[in-house]
This record gives sequence, C-alpha cells and structure tokens, in this order.
Amino acid sequence: MLGCGSSVGSPVLGTDTSNIDEKDWRTRSSIFLTVEDVSILIDTTPDFRQQALVNNIKNIDFVLYTHSHADHTHGIDDLRIFSYIKKEKISCFANSFTIEDIKKNFSYIFNKKNISGRPRLDLKEAKGPFIEQGIEILPLEIKHKEWDILGYKINNFAYITDCSFISDDTLEKINGVDLLVIDALRYFKHDAHLSVDEAVVISNKVGAKRTILTHMGSDLKYGELIDYLPKGIEPGYDGLEVNL
Repeated sequence: MLGCGSSVGSPVLGTDTSNIDEKDWRTRSSIFLTVEDVSILIDTTPDFRQQALVNNIKNIDFVLYTHSHADHTHGIDDLRIFSYIKKEKISCFANSFTIEDIKKNFSYIFNKKNISGRPRLDLKEAKGPFIEQGIEILPLEIKHKEWDILGYKINNFAYITDCSFISDDTLEKINGVDLLVIDALRYFKHDAHLSVDEAVVISNKVGAKRTILTHMGSDLKYGELIDYLPKGIEPGYDGLEVNL
C-alpha cells in the first residue's frame, strides 16, 4: 500500500502536525502489486515519486487507472524514468472517459511534436476482462458520485477506491475475495465516497476474508479505527505489505 490518504493527504496542510501517530501520516491513495514477477501500479498520485523511493520500486510493467482526478493522476510524469528504464512504452489502462481526460490534462505527453523529456505511455481502454503480460485483470464498474470509474480485481484481490455506489453485478464479481481494499473517507456520509460503516456493510455483503480501508480522511485515526472496526476489517497505512 503506497498511500491510503484522501485527496488532500493526512495531515492536512496548515494544521497542527504535532503528536500525530506514524500510521496517520498518509500520502494519496495508490497501491503496488507484484504478481508472478509482474509489477503493477494502480494510479499515479502527486506523491508517487516519494512513494516509489520509500518502497524501493525499481520497475513498473503496467499501470491501472481508476479515474482522472488529480490525486490519482498528477504523478504521471514520474512514469518517465520507469519508461526510460524499460526502453519502451508503459501500457496504462483505464475507461474511455479517463483516457480522454488524461490526454487533455497532460497533452504534452501525447503531443507528437513535443521532443522534450516526457514519459513514454500507451493508453489502452479497459472495456472488460483482459490479460496483460500473463495477468488476468477484471475491471470493476463503480460510481464516484456521477462519475463512472473503475476498481480492479486481480486473482482473489479487489481494489475499490473513490466509491459512492457499487452495483449488484459488481458485488457479485468480488464475492468471497481473500482481500478487499476499499474506500472509507470518514465516519459520516459523503456524496462521493463510502463512509466507514458503509465500507463495513459492503465487506460483509461480499464475504471478504480480509478488508483494508483506504482513501481515509485525516479525522480517521488508526488507533481508534482498530478499536472500532469488527474482526476481519482494518485500516490501512502507508507501507503496509500483504502477501496472498
């Protein structure tokens, strides 16, 4: 888990940073997976460079994007070094809206007339289940308020962030997963994100063996969540490693 914070991170800029528990320092939400020696990154946060250095990431084979909000894409330029290391383009998967937004927001990357330094990326639409470098990826259609965005399922692991609604069809696709990482912004309801209690309900509904909360606001404290959450559900923290 590279980062598990909300769009503004934790602690929030301009607030008192004294006496903050180490696990309540959260960079923006992202996750790094190694599956059969294939390295997969989900989202490129504004903190991606720091996250990659802290976690000793030396290779990225492909990227999965959930959506195009700034806290999930604005570290995209730091893919440049990884594309240079690979000496080839890095495939980046997303839905069609996210792809068009990324092309618009980072037009310098995709402008063929631009000869200055830029990441070498190949944006590909994730329309349904696909196999990339031998790994089967199942995109999960979810709602982020009015936005249609994606979560992802890989083997028996599901990652869903920035979520306000999950259809029964998508819930069926993640039924019984060994690990569910899911959005939980705060204790009380939000129109674009799940609350802690809503995330607990979804975890129970799909029967996830283990659930880890992500995209948590600064008002959520790790120690308090440990006491509050039922067995099998826990708060994430930056640097958390899980073996499946």
